[in-house]
Amino acid sequence: MNEALNTDSGADAPNVPGDGESLSPVVAAILGTAVAAAAKRGGNGDVVRGLIAGLRILRATVEEEAGYTMAAAVDNAIRTRLLADNLSRLRVSGEKPQAIPLPDPGPGASAAAAIFESAAESCLTVNAHAEDNGPLEHAVFAFTAQLLQQLGGAPEWRSLAGELRRPLAVAPDGEGEEVTLH
Repeated sequence: MNEALNTDSGADAPNVPGDGESLSPVVAAILGTAVAAAAKRGGNGDVVRGLIAGLRILRATVEEEAGYTMAAAVDNAIRTRLLADNLSRLRVSGEKPQAIPLPDPGPGASAAAAIFESAAESCLTVNAHAEDNGPLEHAVFAFTAQLLQQLGGAPEWRSLAGELRRPLAVAPDGEGEEVTLH
């Protein structure tokens, strides 16, 4: 996934948004379409598993293209979003929120994973044509926010981090396609 991250600040890429325009609505549309498609093929737990697969693609690409430090920044952004959700729930209810366990993969988890992996790759393509890494940042935030919504709360960070750091496998035909292990 070369050039997924936009590291050339002076690049004149085609279809770059003009001044004041954002590609965030494109990222939101990609994710919204993916959520709807995955929900038709599986249950809520399958959608959660798909969102995790999409976040895994985003994180792995950042690590591959920009290194461990940037991948740690993605981890930090996700963890911060989980903490913000917990603090919001604490403020509203007055009680410490309990961590929501990650669901086991169901029969629709593979389809949901494929949908969200494709959505993540589309977000990375959008990011490659942006002036900065704003679409990537928005994708990480939006995938995480959707994960929290689907779960109905924040999972334990360690269990989510373990899922995000799971290695990607090479397709059985050796073509080098990334396939999420389930």
